[in-house]
Amino acid sequence: MSKKTREMIIVAAILLVMILMSIAKTNLSNLGLVPSSNAVIFTIISLNVVLLILVVFLVTRNVVKLMLEHRRGVLGTRLRIKLVVAFVTLTIIPTAVLFFASVVFLNRSMEGWLSTEVESAIEESMNVANIYYQEASVDAIHYATSIAKEITERRLLKEENLNILNSMLKEKMILFRLSSVVVFSSQEEELVKILSPDIRADAMPSPESTNVQSAMLGKSLSMVVQKGTADIIEGIVPIRSSFNPNDVVGVLVVDYYVPESLSGRLSLIKSSFSDYSQILRLKGPIKTNYIILLTSVTLLVIFSAVWFALNIAKGLINPIEKLVEGTQRISKGDLGFRIDVQADDELGILVDDFNIMVDDLKTSRKNLESAYNEISARNRYIMTVLNTISTGVITINQQEQIALINPSAQKMLGLIPNKVLGRPASEVLSGEYLPIYTELVAGLKNSRSSTVSKQLSVSVAGKGLTLMGQASPLHVESDESMGVLVVFDDLTQLQRMQRMAAWREVARRIAHEVKNPLTPIQLSAQRLRRRYLDKLGDDGEVFDECTRVIINEVDVMKRLVNEFSAFAKMPTSMPVPDDINKVVTDSVALYRQAHHGVEYILDLDDRIPRVDIDSSQMNRAIGNLLENATTAVLGSDYAIKRILIKSVYDPELHIATLDIIDTGPGIPKNVKERMFEPYFSTKKGGTGLGLSIVNRIIADHNGFIRVRDNEPRGTIFSIELPVKE
Repeated sequence: MSKKTREMIIVAAILLVMILMSIAKTNLSNLGLVPSSNAVIFTIISLNVVLLILVVFLVTRNVVKLMLEHRRGVLGTRLRIKLVVAFVTLTIIPTAVLFFASVVFLNRSMEGWLSTEVESAIEESMNVANIYYQEASVDAIHYATSIAKEITERRLLKEENLNILNSMLKEKMILFRLSSVVVFSSQEEELVKILSPDIRADAMPSPESTNVQSAMLGKSLSMVVQKGTADIIEGIVPIRSSFNPNDVVGVLVVDYYVPESLSGRLSLIKSSFSDYSQILRLKGPIKTNYIILLTSVTLLVIFSAVWFALNIAKGLINPIEKLVEGTQRISKGDLGFRIDVQADDELGILVDDFNIMVDDLKTSRKNLESAYNEISARNRYIMTVLNTISTGVITINQQEQIALINPSAQKMLGLIPNKVLGRPASEVLSGEYLPIYTELVAGLKNSRSSTVSKQLSVSVAGKGLTLMGQASPLHVESDESMGVLVVFDDLTQLQRMQRMAAWREVARRIAHEVKNPLTPIQLSAQRLRRRYLDKLGDDGEVFDECTRVIINEVDVMKRLVNEFSAFAKMPTSMPVPDDINKVVTDSVALYRQAHHGVEYILDLDDRIPRVDIDSSQMNRAIGNLLENATTAVLGSDYAIKRILIKSVYDPELHIATLDIIDTGPGIPKNVKERMFEPYFSTKKGGTGLGLSIVNRIIADHNGFIRVRDNEPRGTIFSIELPVKE
């Protein structure tokens, strides 16, 4: 869109908005906007002022621009000035005459339309309406008081007199031209309710309403209640006791119905008075607004003349101006600009050459952008791969600073990118990460090979990791070094699984080789004991002790072999939906019976849905944890012997958590790292298989088991199991 077209659109839009605002302002009463707030008229005035300022700005900008071009000696400025002066002279004289005539006509018309006589007439009509409602309210109280007095004198609130009360109220309604009558007892019971067809039942007050309660306290009151388009004048008076005038035994409510026609006319009078008062108060601002509007239109006409003259002059020197504009826009990067000027002279040749030059620049720019987009896409692909792979990646630039660290490396080493990027590699990879730098980065510099691969052991946050790392130099096509690439994989879990498999094979062989001889040994010892114990005399005591030791130790070895066999032949889990809380409750019940000196507390979350578990294996895992917790509590010198079993359900993560919390002596930090490994035990005579079996069972259920310290004393074993949605 050209500049000329934009200016035409702006001028047309301003003129259209001014016309629409003038129409809206003259029809405010019909639109129902005047009574609401003074903000409507003041908003229109403010918009007119803004438009006036915009018009003045446009005129001033064009005139100042023309004067500045004339001072600089720009080609065509003299012709433009002559055309502007001619058009302004031809338009300013009739416009000024029309402006002053309109102002005089406006002043006289406003004085005639908004006079105090009209305001007085409307105000008197308003007073008549108010007097009517006041008299009706007084009549409602008067007639209600008269009826209440008669009810008191005739004691019509008694149950045997309710029929008489009903008949009397109907007569009074006809006599006093009432629309409805309602009688409430002091117990807030509705005794009588008579309504005319004009009034709905929901229009009457309830005995719990504030007005009825006030009447119960002895107050008489009246009010005007609006129901739809009609009004109800309501009188509420107390009915006093015939024995004690100070006692209120009931409430009487009478209504006058003001029909829709009368109510609508009274509302129209009120609305007209309010509208006229509003307009009368805004007479000055409205007059000012019209003057501002006339001034804006006048200045708009003058601007149109100036703008028209400028555009005619511009057409004469348009090719030169277009070339200047094109040069400026190209210098700002707008290569889509073209000059559409038809000319057969030298200027036409210049314009054609200019357009060819712009096309060449545009083609070159597209080629550069295409190459840039291709490189950007390739970089995004590489970054996506780096962010997705499980292998840790660290790049070090030529200045030996950390240039990149992918999420896997961040997670493995516990590094925060904002704190390590741009820092020296020797500083970041120090301390617990020092083997990575010395064995890989520094090792690559001292090695004759192009790649260095080593298995490393590092400690991250007190947790040992085994990494397989590799360092390689980064080169561009010109063999220029760009730095070092370090990649590493976490072998910790793999080694743990390999050790587990190896121990399982050892356990299988031990169980196979040792289990078979144990039974004959035990049977032989028992047979020797039965046959020769009574025949040895003095040596019988030694024989008895030796055979008993053989039998007992064989039992111990059998238990060990059974543990080995169970560890080596762990059955495959068969999880089915089951109640984890019930499994926990059954397991705890056994330990409560066996250990009365330990307090077992259950805190189970009832929100946990059914979880896919193998109840027998899960019972075994929970039993092992309870056995360890019980042993720790009984072996502690702490006075409180307590074990808390707590379950919690997280509905957002769909995870059920089971915590077994004891008050034992706790677990040392160096033991925590190895406690789930097979055959590692700190208990005397322990096989070291209990927690390994527990870990295997929880892993088969796709869960996790963690251990942490309990505050202020003890240990917490946490089991997390997934819950299907």
